[in-house]
Amino acid sequence: MKHPEILIVAGEVSGDIHGGNLLRELVRIVPEIRVFGVGGDRLLSAGLDPVATTDDLAHMGLVEVLHELPRIRRVMLDLVGEVEKRRPDLAVLIDSPDFNLRLAKRLRQRGVPVVLYVSPQLWAWRSSRVRQVRRLAEEVLCILPFEVPFYEERGVRARYVGHPLVDEIARVGLLQQPKARVDGRLGLLPGSRTMEVRQLLPVMLRALERMPVEQVNDAVLVEAPGMAQAIDTVLDQCGSDRRMRRITGESRRRELAASSLAWTASGTATLECALLGVPMVVGYRLQALSFAIARLLVRVPNAALVNLIAGSTIAPELLQKAWEPQGLAAISTGLLADGTEMQRAKLVEVRERLGSPGASRRAAEAVAEHLTR
Repeated sequence: MKHPEILIVAGEVSGDIHGGNLLRELVRIVPEIRVFGVGGDRLLSAGLDPVATTDDLAHMGLVEVLHELPRIRRVMLDLVGEVEKRRPDLAVLIDSPDFNLRLAKRLRQRGVPVVLYVSPQLWAWRSSRVRQVRRLAEEVLCILPFEVPFYEERGVRARYVGHPLVDEIARVGLLQQPKARVDGRLGLLPGSRTMEVRQLLPVMLRALERMPVEQVNDAVLVEAPGMAQAIDTVLDQCGSDRRMRRITGESRRRELAASSLAWTASGTATLECALLGVPMVVGYRLQALSFAIARLLVRVPNAALVNLIAGSTIAPELLQKAWEPQGLAAISTGLLADGTEMQRAKLVEVRERLGSPGASRRAAEAVAEHLTR
């Protein structure tokens, strides 16, 4: 009897983390399962047989991706070739809609059912893609609470499984535990993609130089998985403030949780800060042409996930030219001087909206259901 086999594709670091957690839970439910596809360290350690790695697909921006197209096409061809050889029972495609929706079309042509995990942000822009999702996907497993109504209103089967980051924070005992704050500690979270680090970290470093030592005497640079080389490059170019130290691995969330304030990229890192109760200032910057195109297409009022879930701008956002050292230092100095209690109170509401732990288990159970159909 043929063992069940699935394809998993995670094109970014966050997708690899979510995919790795899902796969570990899925193996507990279906021990004999075999899995191949695209992933990083988390998926590989959970048992993925790699056709390509997450690094082969990770990119940021509408224009920036152009020079990566030949490599991305190669990954697509390699995956389709493996699918034709292995004939998987199901494909679980995680985020990365530019790549994964194109792959989904090829999979459906070959009779492979598709589940999307971590919804494409169609509620924000390019909502016309909902027609593709309705045609190509058996179901969308959503990790943000407002996504299910969006899909159901458009005839797409969807379920809310919860946000996997809640599981991550709960696993290290920081979800409900009162946090021991360290006065004067600042967290720096420049993102989980190379382009984010290049665009955001230099401004953070120059802004840190402007922060008075009375407000910031300890700065922790939180290194996302896979970003060591990108951070090394920026530090070589910009130098490092004597107050700053670099943290990675298991200790990074505990160190971040003790921060009085964080400077962060606009995506999942804002939810990490919210779950840890750390007030933040959010940065977002693309190349000028990418941003101009995005402004024409984006249909949501905020760039930061934490603000979208809150339904209002609870964390200041500095976008494009506004993301510069003097402005970042000034707004941070004001926040630290006036107190951050109001933002902390709003972050508690965001934590409640993200739901309880168990997201990865619920996602794995949904995938297992599709395998038995």
